[in-house]
Amino acid sequence: MEIVIRSMEKEEAEEVKRIGKRAFSLVEGMFVSKPKHALVAVVDGKLAGAIIYKITKVQGRRTGYFEYAFVDPDYHGKGIGRKLYQATTDYLWEQGCDSQAALVKDDNVGSWSLFLKNGFARVTLWEIVRQLGLLGFLSQFFGNLLWLAVGMDFYLAVRNEPLQNKSGTGRQIGGYLFANLLLILIALYRIEDPVIFLGTYVGMLAGTIAIGRIAAGAPKKEKECIGRIAAAAAKRKWQFRLNNGGAGIIAVVNFFGGIFPMSGNWYPHKYENTDEFRRDMGMVALAEWAFIAALTGVSIIFSASHMIFHYASWIGVILLVYRILAIYPFEAYGGSRVFSWNRWIYGVMSVISVLLIIFIQF
Repeated sequence: MEIVIRSMEKEEAEEVKRIGKRAFSLVEGMFVSKPKHALVAVVDGKLAGAIIYKITKVQGRRTGYFEYAFVDPDYHGKGIGRKLYQATTDYLWEQGCDSQAALVKDDNVGSWSLFLKNGFARVTLWEIVRQLGLLGFLSQFFGNLLWLAVGMDFYLAVRNEPLQNKSGTGRQIGGYLFANLLLILIALYRIEDPVIFLGTYVGMLAGTIAIGRIAAGAPKKEKECIGRIAAAAAKRKWQFRLNNGGAGIIAVVNFFGGIFPMSGNWYPHKYENTDEFRRDMGMVALAEWAFIAALTGVSIIFSASHMIFHYASWIGVILLVYRILAIYPFEAYGGSRVFSWNRWIYGVMSVISVLLIIFIQF
Protein backbone atom coordinates (compact mmCIF):
# COMPACT_ATOMS: atom_id res chain seq x y z
CA MET A 1 0.00 0.00 0.00
CA GLU A 2 1.46 3.35 -1.08
CA ILE A 3 0.47 6.44 0.92
CA VAL A 4 1.16 9.82 -0.69
CA ILE A 5 0.58 13.11 1.15
CA ARG A 6 0.23 16.14 -1.09
CA SER A 7 -1.65 19.43 -1.50
CA MET A 8 -5.27 19.19 -2.56
CA GLU A 9 -6.08 20.06 -6.14
CA LYS A 10 -9.05 22.38 -6.75
CA GLU A 11 -11.14 19.72 -8.48
CA GLU A 12 -10.75 17.45 -5.43
CA ALA A 13 -12.41 19.85 -2.98
CA GLU A 14 -15.88 18.34 -3.33
CA GLU A 15 -14.59 14.82 -2.76
CA VAL A 16 -12.64 15.98 0.33
CA LYS A 17 -15.85 17.49 1.67
CA ARG A 18 -17.74 14.24 1.05
CA ILE A 19 -15.13 12.16 2.88
CA GLY A 20 -15.15 14.62 5.78
CA LYS A 21 -18.91 14.40 6.19
CA ARG A 22 -18.66 10.61 6.12
CA ALA A 23 -15.84 10.54 8.68
CA PHE A 24 -17.64 12.66 11.29
CA SER A 25 -20.92 12.13 13.09
CA LEU A 26 -24.10 13.60 11.60
CA VAL A 27 -24.00 16.83 13.63
CA GLU A 28 -20.27 17.46 13.24
CA GLY A 29 -20.38 16.54 9.57
CA MET A 30 -22.83 19.36 8.94
CA PHE A 31 -20.04 21.88 9.56
CA VAL A 32 -17.61 20.41 7.03
CA SER A 33 -17.66 22.71 4.02
CA LYS A 34 -15.85 22.71 0.69
CA PRO A 35 -12.22 23.46 1.58
CA LYS A 36 -9.95 26.06 0.04
CA HIS A 37 -6.74 24.58 1.37
CA ALA A 38 -5.98 21.02 2.46
CA LEU A 39 -3.35 18.34 2.46
CA VAL A 40 -4.73 15.02 1.29
CA ALA A 41 -3.71 11.41 1.74
CA VAL A 42 -3.83 9.36 -1.44
CA VAL A 43 -3.73 5.57 -1.15
CA ASP A 44 -3.12 3.67 -4.36
CA GLY A 45 -4.49 6.60 -6.35
CA LYS A 46 -7.62 7.16 -4.21
CA LEU A 47 -8.32 9.97 -1.71
CA ALA A 48 -8.37 8.44 1.76
CA GLY A 49 -8.21 11.40 4.12
CA ALA A 50 -7.34 15.07 4.51
CA ILE A 51 -6.45 17.87 6.85
CA ILE A 52 -8.21 21.14 6.04
CA TYR A 53 -6.21 24.13 7.23
CA LYS A 54 -5.98 27.89 7.03
CA ILE A 55 -3.31 30.44 7.84
CA THR A 56 -4.16 33.68 9.64
CA LYS A 57 -1.94 36.70 10.19
CA VAL A 58 -2.29 38.87 13.30
CA GLN A 59 0.22 41.58 14.21
CA GLY A 60 2.73 40.11 11.81
CA ARG A 61 2.48 36.60 13.28
CA ARG A 62 1.29 33.75 11.08
CA THR A 63 -0.72 30.97 12.71
CA GLY A 64 -1.65 27.76 10.93
CA TYR A 65 -4.98 26.36 12.08
CA PHE A 66 -6.16 22.76 11.65
CA GLU A 67 -9.86 23.15 10.81
CA TYR A 68 -10.67 19.47 10.20
CA ALA A 69 -8.58 16.31 10.18
CA PHE A 70 -10.10 13.02 9.08
CA VAL A 71 -9.50 9.67 7.43
CA ASP A 72 -12.12 7.77 5.45
CA PRO A 73 -13.55 5.08 7.79
CA ASP A 74 -12.64 2.42 5.21
CA TYR A 75 -8.95 3.29 5.71
CA HIS A 76 -8.76 3.46 9.49
CA GLY A 77 -5.92 1.62 11.22
CA LYS A 78 -3.43 1.92 8.34
CA GLY A 79 -1.25 4.72 9.73
CA ILE A 80 -2.68 7.34 7.37
CA GLY A 81 -3.60 9.78 10.14
CA ARG A 82 -0.09 9.69 11.59
CA LYS A 83 1.44 10.57 8.21
CA LEU A 84 -1.15 13.29 7.56
CA TYR A 85 -0.60 15.04 10.90
CA GLN A 86 3.17 14.95 10.62
CA ALA A 87 3.16 16.15 6.99
CA THR A 88 0.72 18.99 7.71
CA THR A 89 2.67 20.17 10.74
CA ASP A 90 5.91 20.20 8.71
CA TYR A 91 4.19 21.92 5.79
CA LEU A 92 2.77 24.75 7.92
CA TRP A 93 6.20 25.41 9.45
CA GLU A 94 7.62 25.53 5.93
CA GLN A 95 4.98 28.14 5.02
CA GLY A 96 6.50 30.47 7.62
CA CYS A 97 3.98 29.97 10.40
CA ASP A 98 5.10 31.19 13.82
CA SER A 99 2.57 28.96 15.57
CA GLN A 100 -0.02 26.28 14.90
CA ALA A 101 -3.34 25.66 16.62
CA ALA A 102 -6.22 23.20 16.74
CA LEU A 103 -9.38 22.36 18.67
CA VAL A 104 -9.99 18.74 19.62
CA LYS A 105 -12.84 16.99 21.45
CA ASP A 106 -11.86 15.84 24.93
CA ASP A 107 -12.15 12.09 24.24
CA ASN A 108 -10.89 12.14 20.65
CA VAL A 109 -7.67 10.37 21.56
CA GLY A 110 -6.82 9.54 17.96
CA SER A 111 -6.49 13.24 17.12
CA TRP A 112 -5.03 14.76 20.25
CA SER A 113 -2.39 12.08 20.72
CA LEU A 114 -1.10 12.86 17.22
CA PHE A 115 -0.99 16.57 18.00
CA LEU A 116 1.02 15.89 21.15
CA LYS A 117 3.44 13.71 19.18
CA ASN A 118 3.98 16.56 16.70
CA GLY A 119 4.99 19.17 19.25
CA PHE A 120 1.62 20.58 20.29
CA ALA A 121 0.57 21.15 23.89
CA ARG A 122 -2.90 21.28 25.44
CA VAL A 123 -2.85 24.84 26.82
CA THR A 124 -4.86 27.18 29.03
CA LEU A 125 -6.55 30.34 27.77
CA TRP A 126 -3.94 32.41 29.56
CA GLU A 127 -1.17 30.58 27.70
CA ILE A 128 -2.85 31.43 24.39
CA VAL A 129 -2.82 35.11 25.33
CA ARG A 130 0.80 34.89 26.49
CA GLN A 131 1.98 33.23 23.29
CA LEU A 132 -0.23 34.88 20.65
CA GLY A 133 -1.06 38.20 22.30
CA LEU A 134 -4.54 39.53 23.01
CA LEU A 135 -5.43 40.05 19.35
CA GLY A 136 -4.13 36.59 18.51
CA PHE A 137 -6.26 35.12 21.26
CA LEU A 138 -9.34 36.97 20.02
CA SER A 139 -8.62 35.69 16.52
CA GLN A 140 -8.67 32.13 17.84
CA PHE A 141 -11.63 32.72 20.16
CA PHE A 142 -13.95 34.19 17.54
CA GLY A 143 -12.37 33.49 14.15
CA ASN A 144 -11.65 29.82 14.83
CA LEU A 145 -14.76 29.28 16.96
CA LEU A 146 -13.13 28.58 20.33
CA TRP A 147 -16.14 30.42 21.80
CA LEU A 148 -18.48 27.78 20.35
CA ALA A 149 -16.43 24.59 20.86
CA VAL A 150 -18.11 23.04 23.90
CA GLY A 151 -16.19 20.06 25.26
CA MET A 152 -13.06 20.82 23.25
CA ASP A 153 -9.51 21.67 24.27
CA PHE A 154 -7.16 24.11 22.58
CA TYR A 155 -3.86 22.77 21.27
CA LEU A 156 -0.96 25.06 20.42
CA ALA A 157 2.55 24.74 19.02
CA VAL A 158 5.02 27.62 18.81
CA ARG A 159 8.09 27.53 16.59
CA ASN A 160 11.23 26.52 18.50
CA GLU A 161 9.51 26.85 21.86
CA PRO A 162 8.28 23.85 23.89
CA LEU A 163 5.01 24.44 25.72
CA GLN A 164 3.72 22.79 28.86
CA ASN A 165 0.52 20.78 28.74
CA LYS A 166 -1.98 22.14 31.21
CA SER A 167 -1.79 19.94 34.28
CA GLY A 168 -2.43 19.81 37.99
CA THR A 169 -5.74 18.29 39.01
CA GLY A 170 -6.23 20.79 41.84
CA ARG A 171 -5.70 23.77 39.55
CA GLN A 172 -7.95 22.29 36.89
CA ILE A 173 -10.76 21.68 39.40
CA GLY A 174 -10.35 25.22 40.72
CA GLY A 175 -10.43 26.59 37.17
CA TYR A 176 -13.51 24.52 36.36
CA LEU A 177 -15.47 25.76 39.38
CA PHE A 178 -14.31 29.36 38.96
CA ALA A 179 -15.15 29.43 35.23
CA ASN A 180 -18.63 28.07 35.84
CA LEU A 181 -19.21 30.46 38.74
CA LEU A 182 -18.11 33.39 36.58
CA LEU A 183 -20.27 32.36 33.62
CA ILE A 184 -23.39 31.83 35.73
CA LEU A 185 -23.15 35.30 37.30
CA ILE A 186 -24.71 36.80 34.17
CA ALA A 187 -27.84 34.75 34.89
CA LEU A 188 -28.43 36.17 38.38
CA TYR A 189 -30.72 38.96 37.13
CA ARG A 190 -33.47 36.33 36.78
CA ILE A 191 -32.79 34.43 40.02
CA GLU A 192 -34.95 35.09 43.07
CA ASP A 193 -32.31 34.15 45.66
CA PRO A 194 -28.91 34.41 43.96
CA VAL A 195 -26.81 33.42 47.01
CA ILE A 196 -28.63 30.13 47.53
CA PHE A 197 -28.67 29.50 43.79
CA LEU A 198 -24.92 30.03 43.43
CA GLY A 199 -24.17 27.82 46.42
CA THR A 200 -26.42 25.07 45.09
CA TYR A 201 -25.00 25.26 41.56
CA VAL A 202 -21.34 25.20 42.55
CA GLY A 203 -22.05 22.58 45.22
CA MET A 204 -23.65 20.23 42.70
CA LEU A 205 -20.73 20.62 40.28
CA ALA A 206 -18.22 20.05 43.08
CA GLY A 207 -20.16 17.02 44.30
CA THR A 208 -20.11 15.51 40.83
CA ILE A 209 -16.34 15.94 40.69
CA ALA A 210 -15.97 14.26 44.08
CA ILE A 211 -18.13 11.29 43.07
CA GLY A 212 -16.17 10.95 39.85
CA ARG A 213 -12.99 10.89 41.88
CA ILE A 214 -14.31 8.10 44.10
CA ALA A 215 -15.44 6.13 41.06
CA ALA A 216 -12.09 6.57 39.36
CA GLY A 217 -10.29 5.46 42.52
CA ALA A 218 -7.65 7.44 44.32
CA PRO A 219 -4.14 6.72 43.03
CA LYS A 220 -1.85 5.19 45.68
CA LYS A 221 -4.83 4.62 47.96
CA GLU A 222 -6.63 1.75 46.29
CA LYS A 223 -7.55 0.16 49.61
CA GLU A 224 -9.54 3.24 50.52
CA CYS A 225 -11.65 3.16 47.38
CA ILE A 226 -15.34 2.75 47.99
CA GLY A 227 -17.51 0.18 46.22
CA ARG A 228 -17.20 -2.03 43.19
CA ILE A 229 -17.18 0.89 40.74
CA ALA A 230 -14.14 2.43 42.41
CA ALA A 231 -12.36 -0.90 42.60
CA ALA A 232 -12.81 -1.49 38.87
CA ALA A 233 -11.00 1.69 37.88
CA ALA A 234 -8.60 2.12 40.80
CA LYS A 235 -5.65 0.58 39.00
CA ARG A 236 -5.52 3.54 36.60
CA LYS A 237 -4.09 6.95 37.34
CA TRP A 238 -6.61 9.68 36.69
CA GLN A 239 -6.55 13.45 36.47
CA PHE A 240 -9.26 16.08 36.16
CA ARG A 241 -9.21 18.50 33.25
CA LEU A 242 -11.29 21.52 32.33
CA ASN A 243 -12.19 21.70 28.64
CA ASN A 244 -11.64 25.35 27.76
CA GLY A 245 -13.78 25.58 24.63
CA GLY A 246 -17.33 26.93 24.40
CA ALA A 247 -17.29 29.76 26.95
CA GLY A 248 -19.00 32.16 24.54
CA ILE A 249 -22.03 30.02 23.72
CA ILE A 250 -22.28 28.97 27.36
CA ALA A 251 -22.44 32.64 28.40
CA VAL A 252 -25.17 33.30 25.82
CA VAL A 253 -27.29 30.35 27.00
CA ASN A 254 -26.86 31.30 30.66
CA PHE A 255 -27.88 34.89 29.98
CA PHE A 256 -30.98 34.08 27.97
CA GLY A 257 -32.57 31.64 30.39
CA GLY A 258 -30.70 28.35 30.43
CA ILE A 259 -28.05 26.71 32.58
CA PHE A 260 -25.07 25.50 30.63
CA PRO A 261 -21.85 24.60 32.47
CA MET A 262 -18.35 24.39 31.05
CA SER A 263 -17.37 20.76 30.74
CA GLY A 264 -14.69 19.02 32.76
CA ASN A 265 -13.93 15.33 33.21
CA TRP A 266 -11.70 12.78 34.85
CA TYR A 267 -9.21 11.34 32.37
CA PRO A 268 -6.84 8.39 32.69
CA HIS A 269 -3.18 9.26 32.12
CA LYS A 270 -2.98 6.39 29.64
CA TYR A 271 -5.64 5.58 27.05
CA GLU A 272 -6.33 2.10 25.71
CA ASN A 273 -8.47 0.79 22.89
CA THR A 274 -9.97 -2.00 25.01
CA ASP A 275 -13.39 -3.00 26.34
CA GLU A 276 -12.05 -2.82 29.89
CA PHE A 277 -10.94 0.76 29.35
CA ARG A 278 -14.34 1.77 27.93
CA ARG A 279 -15.97 0.12 30.94
CA ASP A 280 -13.86 2.12 33.37
CA MET A 281 -14.62 5.37 31.57
CA GLY A 282 -18.31 4.51 31.44
CA MET A 283 -18.43 3.59 35.12
CA VAL A 284 -17.02 6.95 36.16
CA ALA A 285 -19.59 8.75 34.02
CA LEU A 286 -22.34 6.48 35.35
CA ALA A 287 -21.41 7.21 38.96
CA GLU A 288 -21.54 10.95 38.29
CA TRP A 289 -24.94 10.58 36.62
CA ALA A 290 -26.23 8.48 39.55
CA PHE A 291 -25.22 11.24 41.99
CA ILE A 292 -27.06 13.89 39.97
CA ALA A 293 -30.11 11.65 39.49
CA ALA A 294 -30.35 10.78 43.20
CA LEU A 295 -29.89 14.39 44.28
CA THR A 296 -32.45 15.55 41.72
CA GLY A 297 -34.99 12.96 42.82
CA VAL A 298 -34.69 13.90 46.49
CA SER A 299 -34.81 17.61 45.62
CA ILE A 300 -37.98 17.18 43.57
CA ILE A 301 -39.70 15.57 46.56
CA PHE A 302 -38.70 18.38 48.92
CA SER A 303 -38.69 21.24 46.41
CA ALA A 304 -41.51 23.07 48.16
CA SER A 305 -39.80 23.03 51.55
CA HIS A 306 -36.72 25.14 50.81
CA MET A 307 -35.16 27.10 47.97
CA ILE A 308 -32.08 24.86 48.03
CA PHE A 309 -34.19 21.89 46.95
CA HIS A 310 -36.07 24.00 44.43
CA TYR A 311 -32.84 25.11 42.74
CA ALA A 312 -31.24 21.66 43.04
CA SER A 313 -34.18 20.02 41.26
CA TRP A 314 -34.13 22.66 38.51
CA ILE A 315 -30.38 22.47 37.98
CA GLY A 316 -30.35 18.68 38.31
CA VAL A 317 -32.93 18.13 35.59
CA ILE A 318 -30.95 20.27 33.16
CA LEU A 319 -27.73 18.41 33.97
CA LEU A 320 -29.53 15.10 33.45
CA VAL A 321 -30.61 16.21 29.98
CA TYR A 322 -26.99 16.93 29.08
CA ARG A 323 -25.87 13.60 30.57
CA ILE A 324 -28.15 11.51 28.34
CA LEU A 325 -27.31 13.27 25.07
CA ALA A 326 -24.51 11.23 23.53
CA ILE A 327 -24.11 13.55 20.54
CA TYR A 328 -21.98 16.62 19.92
CA PRO A 329 -21.79 19.10 21.64
CA PHE A 330 -23.06 17.23 24.72
CA GLU A 331 -20.71 14.23 24.51
CA ALA A 332 -18.34 15.82 27.01
CA TYR A 333 -20.94 15.53 29.79
CA GLY A 334 -20.52 11.76 29.99
CA GLY A 335 -23.40 10.21 28.07
CA SER A 336 -21.24 9.07 25.19
CA ARG A 337 -18.87 7.30 27.59
CA VAL A 338 -21.72 5.21 28.99
CA PHE A 339 -23.10 4.63 25.49
CA SER A 340 -19.71 3.41 24.25
CA TRP A 341 -19.40 1.05 27.22
CA ASN A 342 -22.89 -0.49 27.50
CA ARG A 343 -25.93 0.59 25.51
CA TRP A 344 -28.34 -1.26 27.80
CA ILE A 345 -27.10 0.65 30.82
CA TYR A 346 -27.23 3.84 28.78
CA GLY A 347 -30.85 3.06 27.92
CA VAL A 348 -31.80 2.51 31.57
CA MET A 349 -29.97 5.68 32.55
CA SER A 350 -31.86 7.62 29.87
CA VAL A 351 -35.27 6.24 30.90
CA ILE A 352 -34.72 7.16 34.56
CA SER A 353 -33.58 10.63 33.53
CA VAL A 354 -36.64 11.16 31.34
CA LEU A 355 -38.95 10.01 34.16
CA LEU A 356 -37.36 12.54 36.53
CA ILE A 357 -37.67 15.24 33.90
CA ILE A 358 -41.38 14.41 33.43
CA PHE A 359 -41.96 14.13 37.19
CA ILE A 360 -40.71 17.65 37.88
CA GLN A 361 -43.42 19.02 35.61
CA PHE A 362 -46.05 17.83 38.06
